[in-house]
Amino acid sequence: MLLARHGLKVLAIDRAHFPSDTISTHFLWPRTTSFLASWNLLDTLSATGCPAIELVTADYGGVAIAGRPSRVRGTAIMYSPRRTILDLLLVEAARAAGAEIREVTTFRKLIWQDNRAVGARVQDRDGKFVEERATIVVGADGLWSPVARAAGATTEIHHESLTCGYYAYWAGIPTRGVEFYVRRGRDILVFPTHEGLTCIWAGRSHGDWAAYRADVERTYREIISLAPSLAERLNSARQASPFKGTSKLPNFYRRSFGRGWALVGDAAHHRDPLTGMGIGDAFLGAQLLADAIAEGLSGDPARLDAALANYQSAFRQRTMPVFEYTLKAASLKDPASTLPLYAKVAQSSEETTRFMDVLAGAMDFRQFFTPSNISRLLS
Repeated sequence: MLLARHGLKVLAIDRAHFPSDTISTHFLWPRTTSFLASWNLLDTLSATGCPAIELVTADYGGVAIAGRPSRVRGTAIMYSPRRTILDLLLVEAARAAGAEIREVTTFRKLIWQDNRAVGARVQDRDGKFVEERATIVVGADGLWSPVARAAGATTEIHHESLTCGYYAYWAGIPTRGVEFYVRRGRDILVFPTHEGLTCIWAGRSHGDWAAYRADVERTYREIISLAPSLAERLNSARQASPFKGTSKLPNFYRRSFGRGWALVGDAAHHRDPLTGMGIGDAFLGAQLLADAIAEGLSGDPARLDAALANYQSAFRQRTMPVFEYTLKAASLKDPASTLPLYAKVAQSSEETTRFMDVLAGAMDFRQFFTPSNISRLLS
């Protein structure tokens, strides 16, 4: 969509036929909805009937902090849309901008010339192989990116999966907004979404995956029982979907560019879903990469290569603080030692907003959790 709006000729292929679902936390913090606003798509999403999120609650057992993060570029609204709706909305916007999108079409290999990617060999829905030439091939093809493998993209920063879990959609769950619950070795995420449904994720430390898989429903409800008010609501709710789960939640940055190719979204960077920022990272990467490609294609190939290097550098600089915060949060350590601090935060609307800005990725956690700030709050 963004490349087409730059006036470039774009072909996008996808194995899926839209609308298509995928494992996702759905949540759009203001840093995420601000991109939709800048792309003139926020009103389009609102018109789909997705409920606006008015409150975020972070519950640590003995203390709950409830509030909202600050506006980002003038945008305050938050949503948790179903991916069947959000992704289709983006596909339609890309087509409206002039991009060609071929569904049920699969990437097979890169085409190389003089050690530069110059296109891709793809397979259409009828099984026919087609070669498409391009100045640049972008892999926006997920965690296990075939484009990354074909390009030989190395993983430059890597941490193993820290959590695992399952989620399901539920009808009849009253909630004031998004709810995060963190306990020792456990986490729960609650997202109101389309059609009156609520997505509830129940996670555990990664080492517990085998036990979780052995009895999903029992383990899921055991985790939910750590949040009694939520468990009570769940007991009277109706499960509206099967459980979906995963233990494959690595935390990494791949090399995201090379001669004639680039990566974006989960293909370039992935981290634990606990903080609910994956879609925001994907939108940020898309904007930075589209701008870099548009700039780079205005000159010779060397200019494009330099623009892609700048894209990777800018993306990592913008996302690394949240990446590091996510690693700490997803370790699921016992929050008991931090409860006195959180209790002080909860007593102040100003401090609550600042804390929400940390959760939302709008403030570097290292600016909030400084010894001087902790001392000030506790005193």
